[in-house]
Amino acid sequence: MTFRRKFFKNVVTLGGYNYSTQVINFMATAILSRLLLPSEYGVVALVTVFTGFIMIFTDAGLSFDVIRSDYKKTYHKSISNLAFLMGVALFLLMCLLAYPIALFYDNMKLIFPTIVLSSLFIIKTINIVPYALLSKELKFNFMGRTTFIANLISVFFMIIFAYFGFSYWALILPQLLASVFIYFFYSRKANFPFRLYPHKYTVAGFRKAKSIMGNLTGFNLINYWSRNADNLIVGKVYGEASLGIYNRAYRLLTLSLSLITGLFGKVLYPSLKKLQSEGGSIQNEYLNVLGIISLLNYPIAFILIVFPESFVYILWGENWMEVAPFLPYFGLLVLSQTLISTTGNIFILFRKENVLMYVGIVSAAIMVGAIILGSLFSVLDIARFYTLSYLVFIIPINLVYGFGKTFGFELRKVLKFWGPKLLLSCIILFSIWSDRYVLSVTAIFLYLLHLLYFQRSDIVKFFAFVSEKVVALKYKYCYRKN
Repeated sequence: MTFRRKFFKNVVTLGGYNYSTQVINFMATAILSRLLLPSEYGVVALVTVFTGFIMIFTDAGLSFDVIRSDYKKTYHKSISNLAFLMGVALFLLMCLLAYPIALFYDNMKLIFPTIVLSSLFIIKTINIVPYALLSKELKFNFMGRTTFIANLISVFFMIIFAYFGFSYWALILPQLLASVFIYFFYSRKANFPFRLYPHKYTVAGFRKAKSIMGNLTGFNLINYWSRNADNLIVGKVYGEASLGIYNRAYRLLTLSLSLITGLFGKVLYPSLKKLQSEGGSIQNEYLNVLGIISLLNYPIAFILIVFPESFVYILWGENWMEVAPFLPYFGLLVLSQTLISTTGNIFILFRKENVLMYVGIVSAAIMVGAIILGSLFSVLDIARFYTLSYLVFIIPINLVYGFGKTFGFELRKVLKFWGPKLLLSCIILFSIWSDRYVLSVTAIFLYLLHLLYFQRSDIVKFFAFVSEKVVALKYKYCYRKN
């Protein structure tokens, strides 16, 4: 089986489980919202503001290092020890912060939930090596199925606990149960149960992984605040109501990144690592994957750019119509951010985490500067300057220091892929900013023609594959009937 067929088979497999999980979670909220009060949801939300931030340090690139390394079980033991100690340290840190957090909110009942929820750090860290080993072996069907079942269990117990009056604990305890379930089956499948090994294993693991840990932790820290600086500034300068409008629009961008880039990223890195080990062409396959992502994200961007008012009215009603002016800008970002956000996997693949961190620092400084500049005028100008800085500075920086200097891709192929996209994106931004609707529709239509032409061979193969399957099913049906 070719790389592309294997890759997209794994994407479809994992995507099926991921999207099914999202549907179930959405349906569960309809039930839980009738059993729990908003204040009970609020307790968990207050805690996760801090635990969510600390959670970005639980992996620190260790899973990536296991996937890309050719070391065997001794190295896996050392990483397991190191990860566990990190989890314990983060857990103890949150225990120490539980009282200050409760004091900050003037709500002492937050102390115990903070401590209990932070125990997830330990469970997550002991699962790093089993997760990495299964990813390295491309066991995405098993991983997707296990995560899906764990989510079903979590939702079931959330509803049961909420029904019997467990209050906000109904949202906390099932998370722990699901994490333990996932670890149990991951560790069995990977044949890597948790054990504590001598201290020398931890020291050896740290020496081997300290470079990726430092660089990725730095990048994640910078990336976290660059992605949340706009919300912080909007809330501080313009108040809660404006933040609610802005955040509702921005969530459509983050949702696209999660559902498209997040899914592809989980499969992309281990798949390209295997291809690299076999001597395959990273350049051709990676650009092809980006082309497929471009086709998938286009419908989302098209709706947000061309029909923002109709979209808001149908989805949220008249009270949220102020969201509509923001959507074309975030829709435009969907076209490019879903592509650029995958480059982190390639930096790590080529063992250039330090370059990734430097690119992240420069990008974050530019984006935060653009956000601050926009905040001097209006909330909408924050979205405008954010989008402008991304197209004019962030993408070119990644093309030069990523695709060119670090990845070593051919300039001709990179420009052929990115040139039309970047040019048409700038035209779309100008048309949105200057309120030229006809120009924006024309440009977004030309963008589609470019995508169809650039990915024409994959589109032909896709329809040939679908036709083959339809014929096979038709033959099978006729055979059974006769």
